Formats: sequence, structure tokens, C-alpha cells
Amino acid sequence: MPEQKRPVLTALTGLRVIAAMGVVLSHAGVPESTPEPLQKIVGWGHIGVPLFFMLSGVVLAYNYPQLKGWEGRPAVRFYIARIARVMPLYWAVLIFWATHDWVTGRDLHGWAFVQNLFAVQTWSGDLKVAQGYYNAPGWSIGVEMFFYLLFPFLIPAVAWLARRYGARGLIMLIAGMALVSLTLWAVFYFTGLAELSGRDPASAHRWLYRNPLCHLPMFVCGMASAFLIPYTARWSTARHHLLQTVVVCYVFGLAVFRGAGAGWNAAAYGLFFLVPFVLAMISLASGRGWLARGLSTPVMVRLGLASYALYITHRWLLYQLPTTKYIYTGQGWVPYVALLLDVLLLLLVAEGAHQYIEEPARRWLTRITRRWTANAPPRPFPEPAAAEEEARPTELATAGPAAGIYRSATYTPPAGG
Repeated sequence: MPEQKRPVLTALTGLRVIAAMGVVLSHAGVPESTPEPLQKIVGWGHIGVPLFFMLSGVVLAYNYPQLKGWEGRPAVRFYIARIARVMPLYWAVLIFWATHDWVTGRDLHGWAFVQNLFAVQTWSGDLKVAQGYYNAPGWSIGVEMFFYLLFPFLIPAVAWLARRYGARGLIMLIAGMALVSLTLWAVFYFTGLAELSGRDPASAHRWLYRNPLCHLPMFVCGMASAFLIPYTARWSTARHHLLQTVVVCYVFGLAVFRGAGAGWNAAAYGLFFLVPFVLAMISLASGRGWLARGLSTPVMVRLGLASYALYITHRWLLYQLPTTKYIYTGQGWVPYVALLLDVLLLLLVAEGAHQYIEEPARRWLTRITRRWTANAPPRPFPEPAAAEEEARPTELATAGPAAGIYRSATYTPPAGG
């Protein structure tokens, strides 16, 4: 459970479904007759993944600003809550996929299955292990689990920076993370590694897109953004309107007018969007501005709650739905109707998975592990010896849970004192 109840950032919940739909559409594709600008936007739908990573940093830092990894029970509660939130549905889809492959006589790729089971496949240099043999979107869950592991040890440093230096320190941290991302991109671009196929273990796809370490700047920027949210209270609504408009125009404009080549693709793995996403997060979290209001509507929030289920279940279904083939082969309006039907069916399945697998499993795991993570009962206040009670009443008055009893007592010095 979070350390304290805080207002729900509804616009960021709604933003999650935008990120998930970007990934879904990039996998589903669009009909050939779709206008080229829209095709380019859909082609960059994978930017929903780094957006998820930054969103994760924002939400965790917002809800656990006081967490410390060395404090024991709170950290254990945090880890269990994260596992209960993410892994049951991930495992359900993985087991379903493996069962389907077994029933249909396909190779189960045992070692790849083990890596997927423990969500460490993203560290593999083999693209098929990471994204081919089983649920392709599952690689990002390994990245998230790595971030969860580090979070209780990172958040104290970010919180200290916010207390000590305020907004200036947080902005410097974000600038530093942007510089790290720029350096990583430059290394791959100028050495020619960005030109390599994603199947190559040295490729930018393997490192800049799939490796958790290279996405860590996005996550840290998300954490820093959470501490910048209070500063937006002084911004006018007009400023939020303008900022959200600029970010939307930048993201979609860059997708439409981008250049060709591996350098552009490698930068789209995170570098291009790090600072714009930070600005979007802190503005949307305020709940003000046209985009924040749109994302905060009940429909968008509801879809946002099921966005993880949509993300983790859609890939296998796209392979199986009979309507998918008509997206590429149909004529006239047929491919557009097929795409719409696919999206509606995927949303329906995601809602069911969220309601009947994800949430019940989360509640069950949280309940059965509660006794492991409950705070230790307070130690009873020791009964003082007669001599100590008489000799040190003022010391007892400020010690332990029974202190109030002694504060009201009249102090009588011992005889001869």
C-alpha cells in the first residue's frame, strides 16, 4: 500500500490508454490507403513504451515519496504490491501462450520460457528470446521489474534533492538524465551501431530500446517530475493549455516530418521525448488544460485502468482474430471496419482480463501476504522498578507509549533528596 493517500492523478491514468493504444496500433498496422502522415504516426506507436516507463516513475514517486529501501517492512510491502499489480496477468498470458504452443505441437523453447517466466528476457541479446518466442510486449515488464527493484533506493536521493535544492535541483537532474540519453544515442549513431538489425546483440534496438539500464534516465526523470508537480499550482490555466498544445504538436509533428535513417529511429527509443514527456507529465498531473480534462473523463480513466491488460494481452489476439487479415487485404472501407472491430474486441478482452484476473489476483496476493508485511506490534511499556519510578519520573514522562500517564503525575523527590 502507498505510504499515504493522495489525490488520484486522473489525467495520467487516462494517458495510459493513449500509450497502450499507440503500441497496439503499431502492431496491428493500418490499411495501405491510410494517409501517409497517419501511417507515420502509427509507425512510431512504440513510443508508448518509454512513456509507460516515465509514467511509472511519476506515479511511484508521487505515491511513495518517503520510501527507503533499508527500512525493511515498507520496502517489502512495496515490492509485494508491485509484483501483485503486474505479474499475475503477465504469468496468465504467458502460461496461456505456452499451453497453446504445446497443444498445437510447437516448440516450447524451454530456456526462453524460463527467462520469460522470471521476466528477465529483456536482458537477452537474442531477439527471439526477448520478443519472438512468447508474448513480445512482455520484455518491458522485465524493465519495469528492474525499476521496481531500484526504486526504494533511488527515491530517497531524489526526495533529498527536492528538499535541498527545490525545483532547480530537480531540473538539473532531468537535464543530467537527458545528457546521459544523448550520450548513449551519440555513441550508437557515430559508431554505426544504430544501423545494425535488431537481431544483432550490439544493435541500438537491443540496447537503447530493450535494455533496462538505457531506459533508467526516463524512469528517473519521471520520479523527478513527481516532485515538480506542486510547482504547477502557480501556473495559469492558459499556460497549461499552451504547454499541452506544444507537446502534442511536437510529438505528432516529429512523427510526421521525421527524417529517414537509423539515427532517427534510435532517437525515437527515448531521447526525442524525454523532456517533452516531463513537461506533459507535470502539466497533466495538475488536471488543468484541454488535454488533461479530456484524459480525466470517466471513459478515459476507465480505459486507463485496463490499459495494462490491453497492453499485455493484445499481441496474441491480433494473431488469432480473423478480422486482422482484412486490415491488409480488404478493399474500400473493409480494412477500416476490420481495424475498428479488432480494437473493440481487444478493449473488451482487456476489460475482462482487468476485472476477472488482474484485480482479483492483486487483491488475493495482497491479502495472503499481509501478515508478512504488517507492522510489528508496539512493545509494551516496561513496568519500572520502584526505585526507578521514584528516581526518574521526568525521564519516563517523555519515553514510550505510556508517556501521557506520567506527565500528569506529581513528582515527589525521594526522601533525603
